[in-house]
Amino acid sequence: MERRRRFPKSWKYFFIGVLLWVIVDWGTAGGFRPAYFEKFGPSLLVFYLGYPAVFTILVFIFHWGDRLLFLATLAAIFIIEVVFTENPLLMSFPQLLIGIPLSILVYAPLTFFPLWIVRKEAGRHKWTMAGLTAVEIIITLLTAFGAP
Repeated sequence: MERRRRFPKSWKYFFIGVLLWVIVDWGTAGGFRPAYFEKFGPSLLVFYLGYPAVFTILVFIFHWGDRLLFLATLAAIFIIEVVFTENPLLMSFPQLLIGIPLSILVYAPLTFFPLWIVRKEAGRHKWTMAGLTAVEIIITLLTAFGAP
């Protein structure tokens, strides 16, 4: 009998995370415009590989639960959006009152969708996933068809 080779869950989490990062970031920040990659090129690769790598370690080596992962997601939002990209929605009041919840809605899928898929819990979280996906699509449409 032939045995099928299976990837470890950690690898699946990482690869799904990278794929989601490319799709979500290119859509929400770049509006699916190729110029986005031309402008930011290699630095995007650091985010696309780094975020999933860090969270793979937190999930599969340190065995962090959902609450700690959520706190780590908040820390990642601060590091990426405030320190590195200086996102104007998070840099000044009162815009940050909208920017913080939007950032959480954008980053939560990057952390939790791969985890739920790998753990085969997507069905249990289908309404949460549907809502977060709808937010991603709305932000992507606003980015793609908003001001150039």
